[in-house]
Amino acid sequence: MTEVGGTGYALIALGPAFSLFLTVIASKPFLILTVLGSAMMWLVSLIACAILWRAFLPGAVWTFLPLLITVVGIQEAVRLYYWCLYLKVEHFLNKLAAKVSKPQLVATDKIQIAIASGLGHGIAHSVFFCLSLLTPAFGPATYYIDSCVHMPLFLVAAFMGLGFLLLHTFSMVIAFNALAGDKHFHQLFVPVMHLCASLLTMVNLLPGGCIAGVPMTLICAVVTLAVAGKIVWDKTGTGSAELGNLQRVHSSSSL
Repeated sequence: MTEVGGTGYALIALGPAFSLFLTVIASKPFLILTVLGSAMMWLVSLIACAILWRAFLPGAVWTFLPLLITVVGIQEAVRLYYWCLYLKVEHFLNKLAAKVSKPQLVATDKIQIAIASGLGHGIAHSVFFCLSLLTPAFGPATYYIDSCVHMPLFLVAAFMGLGFLLLHTFSMVIAFNALAGDKHFHQLFVPVMHLCASLLTMVNLLPGGCIAGVPMTLICAVVTLAVAGKIVWDKTGTGSAELGNLQRVHSSSSL
């Protein structure tokens, strides 16, 4: 049962990532490279935070508050830098498509790139903060901490990994749409929701706090998913029509 339990924890944390990868990413090499590149940039941001805070840790519990604020700030700055890189790549791809008489990127393509970009962030976070803790879960027993005697540490890590996987993945969809359309509310929504979810992890340090901290973090993820889902819903119809028109034009020119 230990192998089953450990595998179950891993699937809780990364199951949606596997599903997205198989259904959206795996068939397109460019999206696979996008996932890898995004994961690398997230790791670079984490390394920068580690270098910045190495001299102050371990420290008192209150130090986690400025630490989390710093981490969120750096990662959101990396998100903006990633967006600038994406614009250059999009310009190159559209220019290449024009040279070979292929349709340029449409809304559906851009959404898939945003999902792949966010998925890279989410997978990197879950692997680093969740899977790295799950090795003992395959052993003969489970593990509890004093501040959370109601849930195994591995289950808490799995749910937190799931929450941040969804948060990072679909925050990128919201951010791409907001930055492309200069939508200030969504531009603010992404870092605020990221900061709220990060600060809620501190609730787990309180006695019995995981009972509230884990659900509240998942709520942040669900709200982010809902906002991103509405954006995709609004964009998909227009994007599909645009793609269909471009394909018809291309077919007519070929004839």
